[in-house]
Amino acid sequence: MRLRDAAALSAMNLKKNPVRTLLTVLGLSVGIGAVLTVLTLGSAGEEQVEFQITRLGVDKVWITALEENTLKAEDGTVVAAATGTQACAGAYTMTAVRLGEKTVLAQVSGYDQAMEAVHGTQAARGRLFSAREYDGSAVALVDEALAENLGGDVVGRRMDVGARKVRIVGIASGMKAQAAAAANGMVILPLRTFMDTYGTGNVSEVTMSVPPGRRADEMGDMAVAALGDGYQAASLQEEIDAARSVVRIFVMVLACVAAVCMLTGGIGVMNILLVSVRERRREIGLIKAIGGTSRQVGILFLMEAVCYTLLGGLLGVAMSLVMVFFFGRLIGLEAAVSIASAVPAVAIAGTLGLIFGVIPALRAAAMLPVDALRSD
Repeated sequence: MRLRDAAALSAMNLKKNPVRTLLTVLGLSVGIGAVLTVLTLGSAGEEQVEFQITRLGVDKVWITALEENTLKAEDGTVVAAATGTQACAGAYTMTAVRLGEKTVLAQVSGYDQAMEAVHGTQAARGRLFSAREYDGSAVALVDEALAENLGGDVVGRRMDVGARKVRIVGIASGMKAQAAAAANGMVILPLRTFMDTYGTGNVSEVTMSVPPGRRADEMGDMAVAALGDGYQAASLQEEIDAARSVVRIFVMVLACVAAVCMLTGGIGVMNILLVSVRERRREIGLIKAIGGTSRQVGILFLMEAVCYTLLGGLLGVAMSLVMVFFFGRLIGLEAAVSIASAVPAVAIAGTLGLIFGVIPALRAAAMLPVDALRSD
């Protein structure tokens, strides 16, 4: 009996009892569909968590000086060169700003030319600073909160910041105030303009962006090493790791539960095949009586087991597509089953067929033709 003949016989035996075949396949497909659904939604959930914590600034490292030291504007360049990423020197203070007849307490910040790359600043209206304006031009940006407090239509107007008049060139979005008291909004100046206005040569901090795949704490250590003693780096790496750990543990727990369902389906396949061996004693006896070997009989039942599980795997992938779409919409996640996860799932299903088909195959292969025929 050739392998092709064994495959044809296996397919024919599955067709003989379609209801039993369908129920057996469903037992395994539910497990595989559950595993794929959990892993797919878990991955999408982890990406969503990453996105949300990134919005809080966890992809940043803040370098500040200890009491005995100070940070200079050029330290941003030093940090950027040492770490190979973008770094922005910034300074800020709280003061009253005036536009026309309105006076508002706001945070006044100064940033160098790396502001857009590090802080993701965007222009909601007007424009951002040009490269030449970072040299000390009397220009400013205001955030949306301050623009509203000053009357809304502020672009192009001149305002008093400290003892200096500056022209508002745009309304910025994407910036976060460093001081909780800055509820009225924020004014952003070029760093050189800020230092000239307030007569200081120091900056408050150097903010460094963390590229994907890099750890914030490690990059912070590199920056501090480049600046020398008397500086410290702060990041939210521990919070990042904790959030990732919670999501992964939750996904793995659900995946383990789903895997148990899949193993239960495999046991169901083995049970059906053991029943099939008993029902098909006469067939086994006839195969051996006309020259079939125990090895060929064993392969026949192994192939049937693989057919059951492969069908279960394919149906499980189809079920996971539906479940991911439905449950993803239900919990607000955009997710889709990828080929990279579906192919291994089907391969694992076929492997389960080989594993759980061994015992029925051995029992059928060990059956003597005389005993098999006589027992009918």
